[in-house]
Amino acid sequence: MFAIAQLREEEVTMLVQVIEVTITLAATYIIAKIVTRTLGKIFEKTPFPEEIEKGIIRVSKYVVYILGLFVVVGVLGVDLTSLIVGLGAFSIAISFATSTIIQNLVSGIIVLGEKAIEMGDTIQVRVGGMNYVGKVVKIGVRSTVIETEEGQTVFLPNSIFISNPLVRIEKAAKQEGETSTEKGLKG
Repeated sequence: MFAIAQLREEEVTMLVQVIEVTITLAATYIIAKIVTRTLGKIFEKTPFPEEIEKGIIRVSKYVVYILGLFVVVGVLGVDLTSLIVGLGAFSIAISFATSTIIQNLVSGIIVLGEKAIEMGDTIQVRVGGMNYVGKVVKIGVRSTVIETEEGQTVFLPNSIFISNPLVRIEKAAKQEGETSTEKGLKG
């Protein structure tokens, strides 16, 4: 027969740790689901594009999982000091490697939030020695796509809209098939 009284102290400690880890993992999963659903409901009421919303939700879910992992590691008795120092060094290296991407993502959120440009607008922006003029066909998280009068498709990183002067030559008309210039001539 198996009795709890017969278990050694080490086995009891291990059993308690297994139970704590299981509860922590389950709680982490549930919290991640709650965060995901809550953010999804919040984003239903915002003007952000779906790809930004999905990205924020995904990052939030990973943050919850990472925090849960830290709790699990702590429950197992591992010293978190060296792990945190290592992660700090790793995050510094990652931040240097991804600084341009992060800059474009933040700029994309600003461009979308401020509605400085919208789909269908004709814009002009000067980058370096080049002058780009075209119609906005897509505004993404990292870049905006314009189509020039010559029919070229140009991908512009969103950070240029923050650091360079932007001219909106023509605002997209709200009525389909009608430019704001045509609308002004009729009105």
